[in-house]
Amino acid sequence: MRYYFDIFDGDHWARDDLGAECASDGRARHQAVLALTELARELLPSDGPSKELMIRVRIRNEVAFTVQLEFGTSSGPALSDPSVVN
Repeated sequence: MRYYFDIFDGDHWARDDLGAECASDGRARHQAVLALTELARELLPSDGPSKELMIRVRIRNEVAFTVQLEFGTSSGPALSDPSVVN
């Protein structure tokens, strides 16, 4: 079955018009998780602002499921006090 993987980069959706053949929903989910980890590697900020990334998986025009990652940091002693060392 052909699945389509639309990507949300935190600001905009990019629609997948090509899709990919996957044997099952589980296989499509696996592909979406792998793609999301690669997207996170490229787009997650190193300086701490929050970011939400999503991949919406479609079969034709129907959403089958969504894989989502929310990233954020909160301030604490290690971020605000230079005397705190790891």
